[in-house]
Formats: sequence, C-alpha cells, structure tokens
Amino acid sequence: MQKNNTLKKAIQIVERAGKIALSLQKRVCVEYKGKINPVTSADKKTEKFLVENLAKLGDFGFFCEEASYRKIKEKTFVIDPIDGTVNYFHKNPFWAVSVCFVENFKPVFGITFAPQLNEMFWAEKGKGSFLNGRRISVSKIRNLKRALLTTGFPYYVWERPHRVIRIFKKFLTSAQGIRRPGSATIDLAYVACGRYDGFWEEGLYPWDIATGMLLVEEAGGKITDYYGNKIKISEKIQKDRTILATNKLLHKPMLEKLK
Repeated sequence: MQKNNTLKKAIQIVERAGKIALSLQKRVCVEYKGKINPVTSADKKTEKFLVENLAKLGDFGFFCEEASYRKIKEKTFVIDPIDGTVNYFHKNPFWAVSVCFVENFKPVFGITFAPQLNEMFWAEKGKGSFLNGRRISVSKIRNLKRALLTTGFPYYVWERPHRVIRIFKKFLTSAQGIRRPGSATIDLAYVACGRYDGFWEEGLYPWDIATGMLLVEEAGGKITDYYGNKIKISEKIQKDRTILATNKLLHKPMLEKLK
C-alpha cells in the first residue's frame, strides 16, 4: 500500500537506528534505573539518533523512555530506543526499536523493528498492519485450550509478585502454552501477526505499548486493561498499567481469568 511520506521516512530512520543499536551491542555500558531495570549506553545513543533525525521531518514533540527528550506537542513521537534491554545486553535477539507517531496522543502510525530478527512491523491508523511489507492479521483461535499466549513480568515483581504469579498460574493451567520473550513491543507485534493469540502484562509504560496497540488493533485484534476498559496513551506515567491484547475471539475468556 502507499505509505504517507512521514511514515516512509520514519521507517527508514528506525531501520538505521536498529542497525546502529546492533553495531553497539559488542561494547555496551550498563547502568540500573532500579534493582533489575537496566539502561545501556546503546539505549541513549539510539534514542539520540532517533530524536535528531525524526526532528528533521517536521515540528514534532518527543516523549522518550530514557527521559533525555520529553517535549510534548500536538504531534509527538513516542519512542522506546531499545525495548527488551535485558535481552539486548544478554545478546538475546528479542529486542526492538519502537516509534509511534501520535496526534493529541492518538496513534497515527507506529513502527517496530527487530534488527536481529530482520522484521519490520508497521501500522497506520485505518490502513492496516504490515510485516516486511505484507499485510498481517490476528489469529482465528477461539478456544483458550488451543491458544499460545505470551506475557512479561514488571520490574517491580520482586516487591509485588503475588498477582503476577496468581494470574500466570491461571493461564498456565488453561492455555495450550505460554511464552515469555522479554519485549512487550515484540509480544504485541506477534499477536498482530497471529504468532500469539493473546498477551497480558502489567507495569508497562506508553513507549512500551503505543506502537503495539496500533499494530494489534489494525490487524483485527482487541486491546483493553484487565477490567475491559479502553487504554489511552498519554504523557502521564502510569506505573501500574495493565494491558490485555488478543485476537478479539479470546478477549472475553481471558478477561474472565484476569478478573
């Protein structure tokens, strides 16, 4: 399909950013924002590259994970330079660069690029979701017993593990299988293309989910919180945010388990 010019150029910039991050992987310095929440020198350098180059496309704001660039405007890029930093640091290929373009915090288009997997996902509001240029759609699995699910654990899990473990046990004993790759933006992209049938997690931030939400919805899936409420992307940092993403057919049975 014909992409708008800003999206086309943003895809090229995100691809370059992913290759830069990959080139930095051998020599990376790590700091910690929490007990188990790392940030690397590659996160910061990749974020800087994205902001500097996306800024050339127009008068946009930036809302970035590493807090170096937070200037909100009507039209803003929400950026996670490396989603799956723990994976990245451990040379696990499940990490991605994620960029979502929002107007008044309503997603217009989003891009997720996983360099080591050679997979470029993107979605545009009202125009569908794509993987390496081909349209994608969610799965058609209707029975939770036949569903392959994915999840992640919040960085506060050491302090508050009880709900996480309780919910995990519920799905462990009711779904065909569960995977835990370690990158929310890839998890959501995989729901969008039908590799997973559902995803749940808590403790995620806007830059973790903005692109993935658009990918899932444009691929025919459904997104809510654990209580069935619509999720809104905003500049507000909601640390206890919950999210459920499904192929739509499994949304009701998964909500029942979460409640």
